Amino acid sequence: MPSPKVLMIAILVSLLLQVSHSLLAQSIPTQNLKGQVIDRSIKTALAGASIECIDLPNFKTTSSENGQFKIAGIPVGRHSFRINYLGYKTATLSNLLLESGKELELIVEMDEQLNNLSAVTVKSSSNKVKPINEFSLVSARKFSVEETRRFAAGINDPSRIAMAFAGVQGNGNNNALIIRGNAPNGLLWRMEGVDIPNPNHFAAVGTSGGGISILSAQLLANSDFMTGAFPAEYGNALSGVFDIRLRKGNKDKREHTFSASTIGVDAATEGYFKKGYEGSYLVNYRYGFLTLMQQFGLNIGEANTKFQDLSFNLYLPVKKMGTFTIFGFGGLSSQNSEVTRDSLVFLSDPSKRSASFTGSNTGAIGFTHSIQLGSKTLLKTIYSINANSYNKENTSITKYNSPIVTTRDNEFQENNAVLSMTLTHKFNKHHLLKTGFYTTGKGFDLHQREAVANVLKDKVKTNGNTRLSNAFVQYKYDPNNRWSFQAGLHAQYFALNKGAVIEPRAGIKYQLGKNQFISVGMGGHSQVQPLGNYFARIKVGVDTLQPNTGLDFSRSTHYVLGYAIQFAPNWNLKTEWYYQWLYQIPITADAATNFSVLNMDDDYAIEKLNNKGNGKNYGMEITLERFWNDQFYFLTTLSLFQSKYLPSDGVWRNTRFNTNSSFTLATGKEWNLHGKRISSIATDLKVLYSGGPRVTPIDLTKSIAQKKQVVDNNRIYEDQLASFFRVDFQIEWKTQYQKRTGTVILGVQNLFNRKNPISQSFDPATNKIKYNYLLGLIPVLGYKVDL
Repeated sequence: MPSPKVLMIAILVSLLLQVSHSLLAQSIPTQNLKGQVIDRSIKTALAGASIECIDLPNFKTTSSENGQFKIAGIPVGRHSFRINYLGYKTATLSNLLLESGKELELIVEMDEQLNNLSAVTVKSSSNKVKPINEFSLVSARKFSVEETRRFAAGINDPSRIAMAFAGVQGNGNNNALIIRGNAPNGLLWRMEGVDIPNPNHFAAVGTSGGGISILSAQLLANSDFMTGAFPAEYGNALSGVFDIRLRKGNKDKREHTFSASTIGVDAATEGYFKKGYEGSYLVNYRYGFLTLMQQFGLNIGEANTKFQDLSFNLYLPVKKMGTFTIFGFGGLSSQNSEVTRDSLVFLSDPSKRSASFTGSNTGAIGFTHSIQLGSKTLLKTIYSINANSYNKENTSITKYNSPIVTTRDNEFQENNAVLSMTLTHKFNKHHLLKTGFYTTGKGFDLHQREAVANVLKDKVKTNGNTRLSNAFVQYKYDPNNRWSFQAGLHAQYFALNKGAVIEPRAGIKYQLGKNQFISVGMGGHSQVQPLGNYFARIKVGVDTLQPNTGLDFSRSTHYVLGYAIQFAPNWNLKTEWYYQWLYQIPITADAATNFSVLNMDDDYAIEKLNNKGNGKNYGMEITLERFWNDQFYFLTTLSLFQSKYLPSDGVWRNTRFNTNSSFTLATGKEWNLHGKRISSIATDLKVLYSGGPRVTPIDLTKSIAQKKQVVDNNRIYEDQLASFFRVDFQIEWKTQYQKRTGTVILGVQNLFNRKNPISQSFDPATNKIKYNYLLGLIPVLGYKVDL
């Protein structure tokens, strides 16, 4: 038997250990996980679902009558959770990050188990392979919120993150997306189920991109990105769909986020309207100051650049009347440069002889109402209004002391009012129907003038209104866990010229074996022209006409064959082969030329056009991905493709966007740091490579003789400049305090300052070809605090 002294020492040591353990436990920050469990198809609440933390089994709960759940006091860090509900596939949410500064709220959408309960259970993990829209069986992936924050130097811009996906490339310094060789204006933007205008700053007319996104990552929920053969509910697009969803604000407590970076300052706030009410608000404001980087000597262009934006989402449930939301965004942006008055600069740098002012403003607000009609039907109604304006004035001088001459003056304004109604009915777990319509009233005031012999002439001058109406029906049949079938029709009617089209869509997905899938999809897709193309003013003799008002839809047909295998835990290999036939493409009407709207990335076509052009895009894509696990992720893609077009001269040619190949790699690793506070450091790397931009050869001999640029139009887009190659790198240091999370971000775009050419021109001062380059090294430095 131990002596009293030894016993006393043992008791004291035991007490000290318990006290130290208690103090340590008190010092470890904790956070709450909460959310709602719902049926994926019709969003009905699933009461009684079990939610369990896999790595900390004591943290578990069940969902309430309205599907809601909350697990309090979980130690901050990464955790995985398993959700079970009788008759539904098990959902596993892996490596969720709980931070001390903000509660984590989830919407868990579950799929019904299709086999008999005696059959083997099929688990459905929350990975990026499966899109949110269950009608999307090919060429689609979920776009996660964490990706917008994790990918190196992505500046929280959804478009720039999407450039790492298979078949997607950037377009110069802006964030416009070239998808499978298509022009950037083929992309459709959606938010909360309704079409929206281009949500980017510095956005020109007739394009889907701009300098930087208006949308804040603070508001985004997991969304879908599609690159072909998309379901019947999407219309007025040729190349792809970005279907953006917004998250709800915290209904239980008020939380705030502040950040400052070399891009600008950002502030977000969210919380409840009143205690006990399920409604919430979420608001974000950002002010950009890119000119600050110019003052530090970084080459991001010479124009004076400004932008700011506001976005919000209000969630307003009413018990028996369903759920109302109000969402919106608005962005103001401008760039201004001036011609030089310095004689030496005038002689040495021809680019300083011209200047421009550009103003681009965009805004949208939407009102939604969702209501369950019984236990099997969901009705959603949306009314949205949006507007955008674009002003640009180009000026130049012929001598350093000569008067400034306006060479082009654009003033474009468009506004839209959209009404949408969608009905989703789930007959049973095998049969799902979704149908609806949306109609868009379009108002416009367009004025474009260009200098002819130093006199501004109207090229587009019109105002008025028209309407684009869409309707769709789509049906999905899942006989068992191996097979999925979907088919649908989409119809469009354009009141301006009474154009109408009906487009079939279909897809099949089959599970070959364990974790192997094959998929097939096809779809007809069509798109109206940018409005200014219909009203181009063409002089015929002494008359000025608008010959393009009868232009029909541009149309295409997509065919996709895909194969995917999850060959190891968290590893997925996917490949797709595709062919896209484009027809009814506007080309020059009265002469044999090489012009086609397929080569336009913005602006209006001031040509007499008809719908007799064609095009084709075909290729294959490979994606190898390791989903985030053990604090590591890896994504690499390879795309090989051809993009051709047939203009009025009858010669098949490369499109402007036919770079033939692209390769991407995005990877990152996170380490936990051991110190007084819980913290981690993460590094992220992104590599982008693609074939060089297509250009038309310059005839140097003729250019020198004529002292101006002369190109060989018989060889349009035959040459390629040097390949594009860029490496982005980022370090993120995150510290968890008791009631807040602090994050330091040190990132670099174009780490090696590579000079990537984007275009070429003839310089009469040197009689040589000059190359214009994309931006060089750009630091992205910032600090963010959540509290």
